[in-house]
Amino acid sequence: MMLTLLTFPGSDGLPSHSPFCVKAMGLLILSGQRWNVEYVHDLATMPLGRVPVLRADGRLIPDSHHIQAHLESLGAEFNPGLTPQDRARSHMLIRMVEENLRMGLVHDRWLHPDVWPILSQIFFAPVPDPGRAEIAAQARDQVQAGLISHGIAQFDEADRLARMEHDLNALTLTLGDRPYLFGARPTAADAATVPVLDMILRLPAPTGLRALAQARPSLQAYVTRARAVLYPTKLDLAPQAA
Repeated sequence: MMLTLLTFPGSDGLPSHSPFCVKAMGLLILSGQRWNVEYVHDLATMPLGRVPVLRADGRLIPDSHHIQAHLESLGAEFNPGLTPQDRARSHMLIRMVEENLRMGLVHDRWLHPDVWPILSQIFFAPVPDPGRAEIAAQARDQVQAGLISHGIAQFDEADRLARMEHDLNALTLTLGDRPYLFGARPTAADAATVPVLDMILRLPAPTGLRALAQARPSLQAYVTRARAVLYPTKLDLAPQAA
């Protein structure tokens, strides 16, 4: 059985610009299943209106958490050897990374005045001119509204960075001197955490958040180490619909 991951494309060494899509790739690699990718540009055709989505046996399974559950139903074990306490810690770390630290990444990608002009050209490259700039601006307005509703865009820089620093400190302390967050093998927590850290470190202009991550050598080494295990070295593309 071949599984197909519907995803955004990436560039500059990233298999996708979406941390959730890269997370799903890591989970697929850890599961041992055969899979390929299909790039999606029209999210209106996707369940929940976003990617990643896994195509499996004619079904479309949206959201990385549902994809993980499906892979577990096929026999994958993403937390091998973890105690119940460590599984609970893993759950909390994933929530922290995805619901807070990731929002710092989104903020800097879309609202930082030095980052947005660069990434807007990359994110919206498939959109033909004329109209690309207008569509990018509309998307940015929607993201900004979401970040304000979330709250992170309402904080000043010092407050926002203080919140992100707590997250980075928690990850640094959890990692310690181990190869991965919970030991010698990568787990679900690594699949969720590494893409977010990697994308923060790859922000194409200096930001306060990027500087906080760069100031933690153990996290940088962790990302480099985990990329070699959790990122695909080659993406097999599924045939695109005509």
